Amino acid sequence: MTFAIKLRLICGLLVLTAPLDVVAQAAREPASRGLRRDALLTGQDIAELRALKALQGVDWKLTVGTAATKAENGDTRWAVPFQLRARFNEGRSALKISGDGYSRIQSKDGTASGFNDLNLIGTQLLSDDFLVEAGVTLPAGGDIGSDEGRERIGLVYNRVLSRRWDGEFHIRLTRYDADPKPGVARIRRQGLVQAAYHLDEPHTDVLFQLLRSYRPGSSSASQAALAYEFPLQQRRRPAVGSLSFTRGLTSGARDNTVEFDVSLRF
Repeated sequence: MTFAIKLRLICGLLVLTAPLDVVAQAAREPASRGLRRDALLTGQDIAELRALKALQGVDWKLTVGTAATKAENGDTRWAVPFQLRARFNEGRSALKISGDGYSRIQSKDGTASGFNDLNLIGTQLLSDDFLVEAGVTLPAGGDIGSDEGRERIGLVYNRVLSRRWDGEFHIRLTRYDADPKPGVARIRRQGLVQAAYHLDEPHTDVLFQLLRSYRPGSSSASQAALAYEFPLQQRRRPAVGSLSFTRGLTSGARDNTVEFDVSLRF
């Protein structure tokens, strides 16, 4: 066994107790960002459907943005996250294509860039408050994407608490296809709690999110996020902007992320 291989194995063991390297941190970031974005956009869709009761035809929404992260270890990351959503069946069913798009990571060891994994997700609204999701992740490989496929299932509970407040709870289980290392679970568990405060102006909200991600034997992380949604233009289906700040709460991953997204209906 060469010295390089031995050194890699030692570093892999130290990951459990020391700050994660840039590659491992970057691999977790799209999953967390995807869940935060899904929760925010799902809350929008459920609130709209409650108001309209039913939608006719196919309703399309494209969300694109940019996200910049300053990691605790000094690394910087940049991505172009997106989501294309099509609703049908009177708005109760939806298909989504999402991902972190093109990403770039700059660290003291060099720079890596490329396209990230692609997510295909289907959702079904079971009642006014409950929604289920199922999907797959297609690996992109390369320096940025992963080399293993994944499947996911999830449950969303969104409830109106008052005229001003909505609450949402989102849980997601992700299964990794590749055989895990000894002691590492195949399933990653994620949970997110979201509170949305509605201002007087239409499509103007302040949202608070708390996320926890855990994969036994591998890693765990917590994040808190604050987002502000606002209309970019006034019309029947306005373009909506979202500006958010996310702070990592776990030692070794206290990263700061700023993201701006624009959602277009057509």
